[in-house]
Amino acid sequence: MPPGTRSSDPSVIHEILGSVAVARCLHAVAELGIADRLEEGPVTADELAAATGAHARSLYRVMRMLATTGIFAEDEAGRFHLTPAAAVLRSGVEGSVRNRLRLAWQDLIWATYGQLPYTVMTGEPAFDRAHGLPLFDYLAENPEANAVFDKAMALISGPEDESVAASYNFGLHDVVVDVGGGRGGMLAAVLARHPTVQGILFDQPQVVEEVDPGEVGPAGRCSIVGGDFFRFVPTGADAYVLKRIIHDWDDEPAARLLGRCAAAAQPDGRVLVVEAVIRPGNDPDPHKAQDVGMMLLTRGRERTAEEFRILFEASGLRLERIIATREGTTLSILEGAPMTRQATRQRA
Repeated sequence: MPPGTRSSDPSVIHEILGSVAVARCLHAVAELGIADRLEEGPVTADELAAATGAHARSLYRVMRMLATTGIFAEDEAGRFHLTPAAAVLRSGVEGSVRNRLRLAWQDLIWATYGQLPYTVMTGEPAFDRAHGLPLFDYLAENPEANAVFDKAMALISGPEDESVAASYNFGLHDVVVDVGGGRGGMLAAVLARHPTVQGILFDQPQVVEEVDPGEVGPAGRCSIVGGDFFRFVPTGADAYVLKRIIHDWDDEPAARLLGRCAAAAQPDGRVLVVEAVIRPGNDPDPHKAQDVGMMLLTRGRERTAEEFRILFEASGLRLERIIATREGTTLSILEGAPMTRQATRQRA
C-alpha cells in the first residue's frame, strides 16, 4: 500500500465534506454576535433569535450542530453556553476571530473558492475571476472589506510579532527597516525588546499616513517612510525585515523585491524574511492549506526551504540560516546576506 494511504473508508470523506457546513454555520453565528450574547450566561435559542431577529428553530439547529464540535454547549434546559472553543468568537477580545468570520468577508472567500477549478486549469488566481479585480486592487476600492482584512491581519500579527522579536537578536543591528510593516506592530515589538535599535516603518503612503511614530517606538527611535517597495526602499540600514510579504508574490517580483533590499543594505547587512516554511512529506502541515489559499487569492505562494534558497540566490542573497520562532507562531525567520559582500559582524 502506498505511503499515507489506508483502507477504503467513505466516512473520512464525508467528515471532511461535513466540515464545510460547520464552517458556514460559524460564519452565521459570528455575523449575529451569538458569542457576545452568551458572555453573561446561558441563553435559549428562542431568546437568541428574539435578540438577533433570526428564525428561532433554524438558529437552534445550527447551535445544536455546533455544540457537537465543542463550539457552544447545550444543557438539559435547552440553553446554550459559551465554551472555551467559542470564546474567540466574541468581539474585542485577544485572539478574536469574529471579524474574520463575518459574512461580508467570508462571502468574498467562498465565491473565490467556488472558482478553484478555474485556477487548477489555468494557474490564474480565482479571486480575480470571482470579483473582477486582483485582491489588493479590490481591497483598495472597497474600504469595508479592506477594514475587515486589516483587522484580521492585525489579530493574527499580534502574537507573531512578539515571537519574532524574541527569536532573533535584532540588537546586532543599528537600524532595522520593517518593509511593508503596516501600522508597525512588529517593529514596535522589536524596538521594545531591543533598546539600542533605531527603526524605520516603510509601507504605502495611505497605510502609514495616520501612524504616530510614538505608537511604534520611543521618541527619536522610529521614523516613518511611505512609498512603493517595488520602486525603492530606504537605504543604508543594517536589517530589512519582510514579514508575510514575500508569500504574496510569485518568484520574479519576489526576487526583485529581495534584491532591492539587498542592494539597499549596509555591506554587512541582512535581509530577514519572516514566512511559513512548508515541510516535506505527507505529515499534517497547515501551511499547505494556506498555500492553496494564496494560490486562489493572489499570484503568491508558500515555499519550502529549498524554494527559498533558490529564490534568495536569484535575488543576490545567500540563505545563511532558518530560525524557528518561539511559541505564538509557526513562522520562521530566513536570514539572507548579500552574496557580493563579506559579512564582518559576528552573528548570534
